[in-house]
Amino acid sequence: MLEPVLGEEGQVLDLRWTSLSPSAEVLVEALDLGRDVSGWVREGIPLVDVAACARVVLTGVPHVAPWRGPLRATDSECLVVVVRHEQGLALWLVSPDAPRQGAPAPRESLEVALAARREADEALALAHSLQAREELLRLALETARMVAWEWTEARRSVTWSADAEAFFGQSPGTLSTTLAGFLPCILPDDRPRVSRAIEQGLVADGPYTFKFRCRWPDGSLHCYEAVGQTFHGNERTHRMLGVVVDCTEREQATAALREAEERYRLAVRATHDVLWDWHFSTTGRVKWDPGTGDAFGYGDLLEWHDLDWWGERVHPEDRGPVVQRLKHFVDSDEDAWQAEYRFLRGDGSWAHVLDRGVLARDDQGRPVRMIGSMMDITERKRALERMAEEAEFRERFIGILGHDLRNPLNAISLSARALRRRASLSPAQQQLAQRIESSAGRMGNMISDILDLTRARLSGGIPLNLGPVDLGSVCRQVVEELCAAHPERLIALDVDGRAEGVWDAERLAQVLSNLVGNALEHGASDSPVLLHCSSRGDEQVLEVHNPGTPIPSHLLDSIFDPFRQASLGRGRRRAGLGLGLFIVKEIVLAHGGTVCVSSSDHAGTTFTVTLPRDARPAARVAGTQGEARSA
Repeated sequence: MLEPVLGEEGQVLDLRWTSLSPSAEVLVEALDLGRDVSGWVREGIPLVDVAACARVVLTGVPHVAPWRGPLRATDSECLVVVVRHEQGLALWLVSPDAPRQGAPAPRESLEVALAARREADEALALAHSLQAREELLRLALETARMVAWEWTEARRSVTWSADAEAFFGQSPGTLSTTLAGFLPCILPDDRPRVSRAIEQGLVADGPYTFKFRCRWPDGSLHCYEAVGQTFHGNERTHRMLGVVVDCTEREQATAALREAEERYRLAVRATHDVLWDWHFSTTGRVKWDPGTGDAFGYGDLLEWHDLDWWGERVHPEDRGPVVQRLKHFVDSDEDAWQAEYRFLRGDGSWAHVLDRGVLARDDQGRPVRMIGSMMDITERKRALERMAEEAEFRERFIGILGHDLRNPLNAISLSARALRRRASLSPAQQQLAQRIESSAGRMGNMISDILDLTRARLSGGIPLNLGPVDLGSVCRQVVEELCAAHPERLIALDVDGRAEGVWDAERLAQVLSNLVGNALEHGASDSPVLLHCSSRGDEQVLEVHNPGTPIPSHLLDSIFDPFRQASLGRGRRRAGLGLGLFIVKEIVLAHGGTVCVSSSDHAGTTFTVTLPRDARPAARVAGTQGEARSA
C-alpha cells in the first residue's frame, strides 16, 4: 500500500509504501527498494513513476502498465496495476498467466480496471474537446465584438459570457444579471424601448432583435444590437438566449453616409449640374443623374447610357479632341479630367459645358469607376464674350481717340511755339504762350501713354525697335534732361562695368524717365535720387533709389497695374493717368526682363529693372520685334 506525500497546496510530491504483502516483502528485499517511489526511478527500477501515481490519486482512474523485471526470483514480464484505495494507493504486480488464488486483483479485475481507464480517457478527451470549443467560442465572440447571454426560467437571471463588463464599459463584477439592474447602463431615451422589446420577447416564440445605446464612464456613446431567440414549452417561456453586437462603428459609418448623401442632394439642387457615374468594372455604362432640374432637356427619361451616346452629342468640331483626350486620360495614370466643349441639348440647341471627373483605380492601376459633373456654362461664356467685346471696343476707341487727338494737339503746340518767337509779345503774353506749349506737351505724354496701353492690351505687348545700345549713354541723356527740368534737385548717376546690349534705346529712355521722374515726384525734396547701372553676367541691372515716405505695403502688389496712383502722403497726387509704371512693366517685359519694387522707412524706395543682354529672343517670342537698326 502507498500513501501520497502532499505539498502545501495539496499537490502530490511523492509516494511511500506503508504496508507489504509477503510476496511484496520478498520482492522489496530482493530489489533493495526504498520506501519512496521517486527513489525507485533513481535506483534504476522504474516500477511506476510519481506522475502516474498522482494521476490515479486525482482522477481515480487505475494505472496499468507492463513491466519486465525479477519476479519470484526470475526475470519475467508482469503487469503493474495501481488503483486508488481509501486515502492512498494499492500497487500490484500481476503475472498475466497467474492462476486464481483468491488474490485481490484477478484478471477480471484488471479487465474492469482497463475498461474504467478507457472510459476515463474518453471522458477526459470529451472534456478537452468541450474546453477547446468554449475557447473557440470566446475567441469568436471577441473577434466579432459581441457577447453571449442566456436567461432560464429556473434561474430567473441572465448569464453573460466572459468579458461582458468590459464590453459594456463597466467595471469588473458590476454588470447586473437582472433586467432592472442592467437598465441603468442604457441611455435613458432607450430604456422604455428595451423594456418593451424584452417583454415582447418573453411572450412571442422565436427570434427577435432590438437596438440600444450605452454611455460609458468616459463619456463616449456606444451603439449595440441585441439578437435573441425565445423558447417556449408548456405554453410558457422557459429559456431565452442570444448575442449583443457592438455596432458603434457601423452606426457611425451609416450616419456619415447619410450626411454625405444629404450633401450630395443639396449640391445637386444648388448647382443644377448633371452628375454622371461611369462603371468600368461592372456594366461599362454611364449612370446619368440630372438632379432636381431638367438639365439639357433630357429629364428623367434617360438614366443609363453608353459612352457612344454622349460622344454623339458632343459638337462635331469638339468631338475628336474631347473624346480622344478622355480615352488618353483613362489609359494614363492620372486621376482628374476636365474639358470644355459644346453639348447638344434635347431641343437641338448647343450648350457650352464644363465637364469634370475623378477616376478611381484598383491596385493594378486599372480603371474601376469614374464620377463627374457636367455644368452648363453657356450664360457665363456669353457674359465673358460680351465683356471681352466691350473691353476691346473701349480700348480701340481710346486708341483711335488718342491717335486723332495728336493732330489738333500738334497744331496747338506749333501755334504756341510760333507765338513765342514773335518779338512784339509782352512778357505776360510770352508766359501764356509758354504755358500753352507746356500743357500741350503734357497732353502729348498722356496720349502716348494711352496709345502704349492700347498696344499692350490689343497687340500682345509694346512694339520694340531693337539695335545695339550703350545704356550708360541713355542714362546720362535722361539724367541731363531731368536735371534741366528740375534744377533744384540732385540726381546721382553711377555706371558700373559694361552697359552695351541689344535693346530699344527710346523705350529704355522712357522707362528711366518714368522711374526717375517718379522718384523726383515722390521722394524727399532734400535728398538725392540715385540711378545705378551695373552689369551682372549676361544681364544688365538698373536701380532707381530715393529716400522719403515709403509706398504703403497694401499697394505694392498692384503698383504696376494701369490707372493706379498711390497717395503721396502729403495731400498730393501725381499728374497723369496712372499709366507710367504700367508702361514701364510692359516695356521691360517686351525686352524679356523683370521689374520689381521694395520700399520701407529705413531703406527708402528702390525700383529694380533686370534686362537680358540681348532682347531679340524675347522680342521674337512676343512677336513685337521691328527692324533692327544697323550698327
